Amino acid sequence: MKFSIFTLISYLLSFSVLMIGSLDTVGAIGFSEAIPQFLKIPFLDFPSLFVVLGGVMTGLFIMYPTPAVLNAVATLRHVFSHYEGKSDMVEEQIATILEFRSEYAADKNGFVERVKSKTSDTTTRYMFDLVSTNYSTREMRDMAELYLDKRLTTEHQKSDVLTMMASTAPAFGMFGTILGLIMMLKDLSDPSSVGVGLSLALLTTLYGVAFANLVFAPMAKKIKHNMGIVETRESVTIEGIILIKEGKSELMIKDSLYSIIGKGGDE
Repeated sequence: MKFSIFTLISYLLSFSVLMIGSLDTVGAIGFSEAIPQFLKIPFLDFPSLFVVLGGVMTGLFIMYPTPAVLNAVATLRHVFSHYEGKSDMVEEQIATILEFRSEYAADKNGFVERVKSKTSDTTTRYMFDLVSTNYSTREMRDMAELYLDKRLTTEHQKSDVLTMMASTAPAFGMFGTILGLIMMLKDLSDPSSVGVGLSLALLTTLYGVAFANLVFAPMAKKIKHNMGIVETRESVTIEGIILIKEGKSELMIKDSLYSIIGKGGDE
């Protein structure tokens, strides 16, 4: 197994974040004291955040390659954004394929070049690249299956990483809480400080549960849902262009593609 310097650097950085949070929680360093006053608000405790997020990322960089972790984390910026998997996009693609069939029948070579230069859809461009190289339909199908499998593997990996983040976040929340409780129980000479210490300790558990169930798990489910629709759409694109290459009739192409989504062409 090849040594990865990027994995080591990523691991050390995330572990450093975990250690800063842990050491501040036990009172070994005064990181909290350096935080600006305007950031010192109820339910916001940076050492607790560092313990949860630093711990989660430290584990991920051991479990997955660094690029896979960064790709998954990057998807979190889309948590509230419109995403690719609209439910009606498959039927829209079927209509597009049927338009392709009519234009391809009228001008094969010219149409292929026009589509390759104008379309923004990578799968459509890839399939018409295969058409222009005169591969057999069997060879096209084999290569298209490999292409689709690789694309979906990347999305599966993002979902797996986010699912693992959802699994480990509560554990590191409890880790931080235990650290806080240990330090609190070491000195019970001032009973008035017990309530404050306990509330700060429990914040770490709150952060772990909140991140897991409000961010990581929903985003993993969102990617899986999107991936199912995209997989169907890509399968329609691949099968439709292969049928166009074979010179099938418009009716047969329509019925074949609608059968992929479990519908009749007239539904």
